[in-house]
Amino acid sequence: MSDLLLIVAMAAITYGSRVVFLANPGSPPSGIVGRFLDRFPLALFVALAASILVVPTAEVDARLGWAAIGGAVLGGWLSKRSLYGVIGAGFAAYWLARVLVG
Repeated sequence: MSDLLLIVAMAAITYGSRVVFLANPGSPPSGIVGRFLDRFPLALFVALAASILVVPTAEVDARLGWAAIGGAVLGGWLSKRSLYGVIGAGFAAYWLARVLVG
């Protein structure tokens, strides 16, 4: 799976899960749905990055997956689980590791 396709799929799943709440503006969801949506971006990015570690291939270096996971967790912690913080930091860590690994 190409990097661009992975990012597009991740964005589609993340924004697709929230489109219902954008179409019906009102009070933010509460209860279990609200807690799920608060934690979903971090969990999704870590799961997608971890797939590199679970199913390693000869073409993909596992260090890239570790970098993406670390960046996503750090971004989630620093931005208080902001969607943009998680994805941006995970993406930046992945590409930095890719440049360093070669």
